[in-house]
Amino acid sequence: MFGLYSIGTSGIIASRRLPASGRLKLGGGQRMAYTLPDRRLTLGSTNGHRAELLARGFCVIPNVVPATKLASIAAAYDRVFAAATAPDLHTSRSGGNVRLSDFVTRGVEFDDLYVLDPVLSACLDAFGPHFKLSSFHGRTVLPGAAAQRLHVDVRPDEDAWPLLAFIVMVDEFRSDNGATRFVPGSHHAEATDAREGNQRPDDGAHVLACGPAGSVIVYFGSTWHGYSANQSTGARRAIQGAYVPRGGTAAVQWRSRLSVETLGRLSPSARHVLAID
Repeated sequence: MFGLYSIGTSGIIASRRLPASGRLKLGGGQRMAYTLPDRRLTLGSTNGHRAELLARGFCVIPNVVPATKLASIAAAYDRVFAAATAPDLHTSRSGGNVRLSDFVTRGVEFDDLYVLDPVLSACLDAFGPHFKLSSFHGRTVLPGAAAQRLHVDVRPDEDAWPLLAFIVMVDEFRSDNGATRFVPGSHHAEATDAREGNQRPDDGAHVLACGPAGSVIVYFGSTWHGYSANQSTGARRAIQGAYVPRGGTAAVQWRSRLSVETLGRLSPSARHVLAID
């Protein structure tokens, strides 16, 4: 079953704290408020995005990043990729995508993208107040790239679970330019014979997460996913990251990478999610 995942109306998304069984349960729809150092977030929204995230394992929120900021973000993205070198800049073995790590330190244009209110609301509802940013990087899917193998970032039976990830669309995600594909409902525990380690056979049971530039995908790391083939003539750019419980091990140890200039511009919420205080 191949299809397109259409985006709906805007609003807060969230998930209830993930039970040990690996299956997600909707938690009654109560509304709660939580205050980060410089913002107040409301949890427990009954918005349809929340139900979609829980049921499907992913959700698309349209137009989260204002159109007025997209041009400067795209220009900064191209600039830092052009200036980057290995090992931070890495081309996949297939040659289909190029990844640049550590966008926390790459420029002020990216500072707001890892503290977006809808994503933080999902984190607060999934982990409670004790979570942190594990990774934050840019990825370009090049023209002509073949589809990436379906995979998970973390399985429900691994110690690193749970993980909540997000993708900010720098470009429009379309069916022809490498939009990320997901297998709906696959974030629940699966029989081991349904997968090969952290990868699974491509049986066609996926949908594409499409949306205009500035939209955000939020998904559980245990949802099977991978970018689709880029059959267009242009690159498809995105900035993505993941959150983990505060007591877990982050992919990047942020304090060791932050310059004095970056430290000086961080908002209180940024310092909280980077776990540097």
